[in-house]
Amino acid sequence: MELKTGLLIWWILMMIQAMTCRPAKECNFIERINYTKFRMEALLNQFLSANENDIRPWPKPISELHLKNLSHKEKMQKAQCGLHFMQKALQLIQQHQSELHDSMNPIHEEIRKTVDFVLERTKLCVAEHIGHCTNIPEPDFQFKEIYKRKQWGRTVLETSLDFLDELVKIPNHASSRRLKP
Repeated sequence: MELKTGLLIWWILMMIQAMTCRPAKECNFIERINYTKFRMEALLNQFLSANENDIRPWPKPISELHLKNLSHKEKMQKAQCGLHFMQKALQLIQQHQSELHDSMNPIHEEIRKTVDFVLERTKLCVAEHIGHCTNIPEPDFQFKEIYKRKQWGRTVLETSLDFLDELVKIPNHASSRRLKP
């Protein structure tokens, strides 16, 4: 074997060893939540544009996405499950939108990207810092009226933004060793 070939093999083996010994990259909790909020704001704007800006919010609160005025412990328990609820609610909104708009409307792609890429990664990041949801709530919306569907969709999106605002505050008050801002 030539010296160059031997050195190349040695170098490759050293690189493989160095790469396998690196710790897995942790997600940055705050950045991930802020990015998710940014994408949800864009989705809300797209939703309002596609569904008439003058839709009034749904009259009932969406308790699964409510984190305000809760203790730190309650927020920790509710945070991961809220993200699961948010993702499932967006899937339901996507179904409603498919019944209202043709498949070329940009709202469909925006919801799909938010559900499949943004929220999926955010759930993993939050689980890494807070823990997993053991009792995943299901959105229950059985109204057929178009206006009520639009109202509920708007309220889910707006409440999701409030939820993310509160979620980003969790690490700042954390005493858990699992949380790393």
